[in-house]
Amino acid sequence: MKFLYSILACLMLSQVLFAQAPGSLDLSFATIGYTSFGPTSTSMDNAQDIVSLPNGQMVFCGTSGTSGNLEMCIGKMNADGSMDLTFGTNGYYIFSNSGGSDFAYDMEVLSNGNILVAGALSITAANPKWAMICLNPNGTLNTSFGTGGVFSIDIDSGEDYARKILLTPTKIILAGNTKVPGFSTNRLAVVRCDYNGVLDTSFGSGGLNILNNGGSNTCWSATQGATGDIILAGDAYISNVYYPMLAKFNASGGIATTFGTAGVWVNMAMNARYFDVDFQNTQLILSGNNGAGLTDFLLESRSEINAAANLSFGTSGQTIININQSDTYYEVIFQQDGKILACGTSGTAGIGAARDFVVSRYHANGTLDLTWGTNGHTLTSIFANWDDAYGMDLYPGNKLILGGFSAQTNTQFAFARYIISSNIPGCMNPLACNYNPLATVDDGSCILPGSPCNDNNPNTINDSIGPNCNCVGVLIVPGCTDPLACNYNPLANQNNGTCIYPGASCDDGNPNTTNDSIGANCNCVGNLMVPGCMNPAACNYNPLATIDDGSCLFPGSLCNDNNPNTMNDTYNSTCDCIGMQIVPGCMDPTACNYNPLANVDDSSCLFPGDACDDGDATTINDVYSATCECSGVTNGLNELTNIASVYPNPTSDLVTIEFTGLIEGAVLQLSDVQGRILLTKKVLSNKETISVGQFETGTYFISIKGTKQAIVKQIIIE
Repeated sequence: MKFLYSILACLMLSQVLFAQAPGSLDLSFATIGYTSFGPTSTSMDNAQDIVSLPNGQMVFCGTSGTSGNLEMCIGKMNADGSMDLTFGTNGYYIFSNSGGSDFAYDMEVLSNGNILVAGALSITAANPKWAMICLNPNGTLNTSFGTGGVFSIDIDSGEDYARKILLTPTKIILAGNTKVPGFSTNRLAVVRCDYNGVLDTSFGSGGLNILNNGGSNTCWSATQGATGDIILAGDAYISNVYYPMLAKFNASGGIATTFGTAGVWVNMAMNARYFDVDFQNTQLILSGNNGAGLTDFLLESRSEINAAANLSFGTSGQTIININQSDTYYEVIFQQDGKILACGTSGTAGIGAARDFVVSRYHANGTLDLTWGTNGHTLTSIFANWDDAYGMDLYPGNKLILGGFSAQTNTQFAFARYIISSNIPGCMNPLACNYNPLATVDDGSCILPGSPCNDNNPNTINDSIGPNCNCVGVLIVPGCTDPLACNYNPLANQNNGTCIYPGASCDDGNPNTTNDSIGANCNCVGNLMVPGCMNPAACNYNPLATIDDGSCLFPGSLCNDNNPNTMNDTYNSTCDCIGMQIVPGCMDPTACNYNPLANVDDSSCLFPGDACDDGDATTINDVYSATCECSGVTNGLNELTNIASVYPNPTSDLVTIEFTGLIEGAVLQLSDVQGRILLTKKVLSNKETISVGQFETGTYFISIKGTKQAIVKQIIIE
């Protein structure tokens, strides 16, 4: 028995070593490295694309149904090739549409796990429209995308097919064909929408653009160049011959008219077709076939600028290899080391003939990598009849997964997985989300629940791997995160700087308060306004005042003691309002009745020469003399009728005296207020002028004395 066990162990070891050779089948997949199946035993199934997930699962898209009524179908496999029965219904999501047959050609898995699938949905059997559906990671339709989970556009009333999805950071581009209505002529087209499935009308012309050069050009695939240009690859059908074709749109959807002829380049020197294009190191890598009924593998490298051949690649820019009668590459991808992988079919020519999955590996310079499979190729027969591989993807653990169909009783989904390297790097931690049980070298890539990640949702933070290995973030709730703040929000997880603390300024909405602030109980409270004098040194200081209203009164400030017999009322040093007693009188010291105690001039001043009453009834023209004595004359003359005027008065030089009537023997005298006679002149006419400029300024008296009368007048010398 020990001998038998040793033989079995050696056999198992040899199988493992053989399975790990580059290009060999991965025997951990479906136990033999390949599998085929369908949703039902009678359905016709065809996988067009496959994407591997970080956790080792795989999603694929294609068609499933009956002739004339095919539907878009998306499935999900576990790492061992079994169906993930938690996805959709028993592992599948089938989009039901009654218009006719539907098609799924390409898919992308977004960073949040959502799945985009592009192709066509039939409005009628003769009018498929471009369509892209969005699924949630669990295989249910994401109804928030587009209209009920579908973005679609009926470009024309003919047949429209979206062949390729191209992703930018903010937009989704679809590339494909639209037929001229009523004809079989294919035109090239591009459409752009956002990640919500809404048509981007700023792209092209209202969201799309059609390149129609009058020929029949078919797009099978597309890629983006270094500056975002959109390059479509396929064939031009001219006079019943297929020629390799490239076309270019710029990043904004306009036709790159300088590329080829009005945006289309055709290699008329070859009877060939491009079925895929990818962009690597400034070059377009193209795969397809060369030839008519009997075809050879075709791999080319061309410039994205002008489609010129990269002469350092293969032979003059291309590698053409013949293995069997019918050899075709349908997809090309790159390893991280720059090597090129191409998959497709190889076998006997003709519909339904025996053909097998094929995957080849090339060096970056276009030469075959002979360490891969057998002389650079690996052929896998899924079934005895027709097997085609249309899509592939790098798989965790240095592996490669292919998807397509196998023609058996009915066509079935077909998949095969291969070893890329004998050393299989990967995550070797069984607890990790991306655990690879076949890894032989831990590459440090393990992703454990709780590890940071990016769910690409700008409205979340603290993104981390959840227990179900999805990247989940915490929805951002902005607000005050400080428990000590009055507006603390226990649900907030991002402090937005709005925290309000006791003591902070606020507005209590009361116009009669001031210095409003947040109180200890987080209420907004203000101090009631009390206007008044806030200076303690003032006579009217108000210790309760909160606003100084400028009313402060100090000792010396004016006030009103309400006594009408006082004036100049002011506050004294004890803040009593006291006024000065009013004493009316003559305040002119030169007046005859000057009152030194008077403080209000009552206009009562009397000066020498002013009329008065000497109390003697026998005198007339009583006036104050220079000595302020009141005296009159007894001659009975009326002085007012004999002196017409004295001018100018006041004067600083000459003064003129005019008389009326005849004054006989009159004498004119000038005297000062002390009664001293300063000048004497005999009056000779009715108008006399004397000079007074030599006298000091002040009040003086002019007297006219005659034989019958005496008259006195006051003058002011300036």
